[in-house]
Amino acid sequence: MKLPKVPKHSFLLLLISLLIMLIVPPYLREYSLLHFEGLLLNPFISTIFLTSLYLVTDNRRFFIIGLLILLPVLVINTLYYFDEKYLNSLTATLSYIAFFAYICVFLGRFLARSKTVSINVIYAAVCLYFFIAIIWSFIYITTYNTLENAFTFSATLQESVLPENDPITIFSYFSFVTMTTLGYGDITPVHPIARAWVSAQTVIGQLYLAIVMARFVGLYISDSRTGKSK
Repeated sequence: MKLPKVPKHSFLLLLISLLIMLIVPPYLREYSLLHFEGLLLNPFISTIFLTSLYLVTDNRRFFIIGLLILLPVLVINTLYYFDEKYLNSLTATLSYIAFFAYICVFLGRFLARSKTVSINVIYAAVCLYFFIAIIWSFIYITTYNTLENAFTFSATLQESVLPENDPITIFSYFSFVTMTTLGYGDITPVHPIARAWVSAQTVIGQLYLAIVMARFVGLYISDSRTGKSK
């Protein structure tokens, strides 16, 4: 049985939600006078997870399977509000990776099956790019927690925040600057396994922009011009 049709421009809303999820938490931690940032963020992030699952699955069976994968993530997300160290367990990081990988599979399928390139398809492609970076952030957290001295951190970074106290902030930042090959040098992969994951993400990030995004944007512009000429 199919789920209700995804509304137009829904992936734009998902993209905006992902941007808010990345940008807003540091401000809440910095300026929240009553330390309510966890209370505010926990329902919001859980809502984004549920919305993401609903948007990318077009079949009720796949949606239910996704809910089963999401359930431990929601539990961990709630426990993280009370104690941030819950995220440092291997079970926690693998649960996040499994859920976001599930989302990526359906986003990729949606993009592959798109017969025409609309603006919503472009938004979906950008969302997939974001989710890949998010997956890699949890891969880095797993690597950091399981391999001793997998990464080194600059003195300035260690003075502002300890990686073990706020791994999501540190490695989300590292994942996105690696994905775009920006790199500020404040986090350095030292262990060969960490370097391998960094190399893989760098290649995937560049190929995604050069092939996938460039293709969709090019087709969208071409279709727009063809439509106007008619």
